[in-house]
Amino acid sequence: MRCLGRIASSLLLLATAAAAQLKETIEVHLVEVPVTVIDRAGNPVRGLTAANFEIIDQGKTREIATFDKIDFASPDSMRATSALNPNARRSFLLLFDLTFSSPFGRTKAEEAARNFIARGMQRRDLAAVATVDISRGFRMVTAFTTDRTLLASAIANPQTFVASDPLQIASGTVFEVPQDRVTTDEGQGRAAQLDPTAQDIARLEKRLNDSFKRDRVERQLELLSDLAKTLRAVPGRKQVIFFSEGFDPRLVQGRDVRDTAGTADEMAQTMSGNLFRVDTDARYGSSTSMRILADMARMFRGSDVVLHGVDIQGVRVQNSVTDGSLINSNDALHLLSTPTGGEVFKNSNDVNADLAQMLRRQEVVYVLGFNAPANKSGKFHDIKVRLTGVAVTGAQVFHRAGYYDSGRQTPLERSLTAAEIILNDIPQGEIRIASLAAPFATRRNATVPIVIDINGADLLKGAKGDAMSAEVYVYAFDDEGIVRDRMFQRIGLETGKVADRLRDTGLKYLATLSLPPGRYALKTLVRTGDDRKGFARTDVEVPGFDDVALLPPLFMDDPGRWIVVRGGSHAGDVPYPFHINGEPFFPSASVAVQNGQSRRFAVFVANAAAGELAWEATVTDPLGRESPGGASLVQELQGSEMAKLLLDYAPGDLSSGAATFDLKVRKKGSADARKSSVPLVVKQK
Repeated sequence: MRCLGRIASSLLLLATAAAAQLKETIEVHLVEVPVTVIDRAGNPVRGLTAANFEIIDQGKTREIATFDKIDFASPDSMRATSALNPNARRSFLLLFDLTFSSPFGRTKAEEAARNFIARGMQRRDLAAVATVDISRGFRMVTAFTTDRTLLASAIANPQTFVASDPLQIASGTVFEVPQDRVTTDEGQGRAAQLDPTAQDIARLEKRLNDSFKRDRVERQLELLSDLAKTLRAVPGRKQVIFFSEGFDPRLVQGRDVRDTAGTADEMAQTMSGNLFRVDTDARYGSSTSMRILADMARMFRGSDVVLHGVDIQGVRVQNSVTDGSLINSNDALHLLSTPTGGEVFKNSNDVNADLAQMLRRQEVVYVLGFNAPANKSGKFHDIKVRLTGVAVTGAQVFHRAGYYDSGRQTPLERSLTAAEIILNDIPQGEIRIASLAAPFATRRNATVPIVIDINGADLLKGAKGDAMSAEVYVYAFDDEGIVRDRMFQRIGLETGKVADRLRDTGLKYLATLSLPPGRYALKTLVRTGDDRKGFARTDVEVPGFDDVALLPPLFMDDPGRWIVVRGGSHAGDVPYPFHINGEPFFPSASVAVQNGQSRRFAVFVANAAAGELAWEATVTDPLGRESPGGASLVQELQGSEMAKLLLDYAPGDLSSGAATFDLKVRKKGSADARKSSVPLVVKQK
């Protein structure tokens, strides 16, 4: 017994150690849940804190790890919230129904969509354009973007529009027995004498036709489910504005109560014992269709997508409602919208007024974050959010129904994810990249070379065999969110030949953009074939031709250490701009320095003379301490429109890590200085 006790104790210790070891390797990821709370009148409830909420994930209460609130109606709140926070940006998908809509209705839909883009969207809002067609599936015409020019072009012809950008920042006859509608006894007698066999054929044809139409409806419901699943890749709540005339709702939910003729015929057949002539799907609705509709609604809620139906038929006229010959309703749009938490906007070309009420309820968003175990199963997790200690009568809480584990993404989902990274500046750590932009003003658009350094060791991690590929995306966003220029290139590498140089340094990509004067955010995404990504953003101000302008410090690189890829140029056939005394050099976008080791850099100043310039260099070290840069002049050069200074910089005693090198240049005797910065990485010997 004592021996068995020792064995049991040993097993317990091993199990405990194994459990502790397992616990240490569990990875978690942050799940963010945007929540809105409204009172009985539909007004947003303000002033809540994390203590007023409780999150239940799959029946388990989760501790709220992060809490934030965004008030879209408060200028102070919006200024305090980063414009790049996905939760501070509303996402609208303008979805055109190409199946259940007429040419006239589509024209109205396009006009309504144009009005919304022009007057309904705010500066931070994102929008996308898509179509759904049961013959061709759903198609994302554009990705979510701030570029209203692209959106307007897509809306003008959503059926055939194709964006050139790789990330994108188309009836049946019923056989019926004619019915006499006269009300005399003679007319009723003729109707009663119609061939019963012909009536049975008519019923069968109608049932088959309804089955055909129901298949079309179910196909659309499945496509909408697929669309919602795809939108999981887009962070935050998505508002789908669905422009449609809607399908016949009786195909899903059964006969309308106003269809007195159909009800009377069913009763007559039942009383006569002819139950085979009664179509239960027509009377009670299709259980299969209702299940597909429920699955669609569940997918929408799980992907945090709300569908709002916009009735594009216009004023609906009810013909002969008393005898059920035609019941024209938009109940189908209610069937689609209501389970997702959306609304139906009726008889309107301009949805802005209708959306204003909807957006009013979402003026205040509380963002609750909790940590959940990370895995790749793609499993759905139910979420419930409860209010505690809220003394508001009739308060209602609205939130996403749940979240999915990461799982495997489709190509379209990967494309949407890449677009969201670019639009929202979402950091990516799998591939380290750095970018540098240097605008050279001309009398027309400025020539803006961009240099991208891509870490070679990170690229090689996903290499299989002797070849690998990577994609480089560069976008120049102006202050209004419009893309003024962009660049895309697919790069193939024979790793068997270049692996050593890649491992030591990496790949240097050089391209040239063409931009008018103004402020820009240059955003770069690098994506490999196995979907590992790196992201970098560089803010740049493009000067006018006559402005005194300072380019960023251009630290010189040894080109022999890099794999160099020359990208395209949108500035025409312009000479290579980086040269000193006629000798070209490669600037470094990822500047690494060591204490006591000198690095040479060039300073380019437009519309200034070299002899009249004074400069001052400072360094902010990884601990946030600022100290003199200690740069020393090597040479002054004067071009026709550009002064060039060649300097050396050797750090003295900086801590390891990320630092910033700042340079101020002014004309001697003037206090008007130009400032430019470049990030450094400080390494010890």
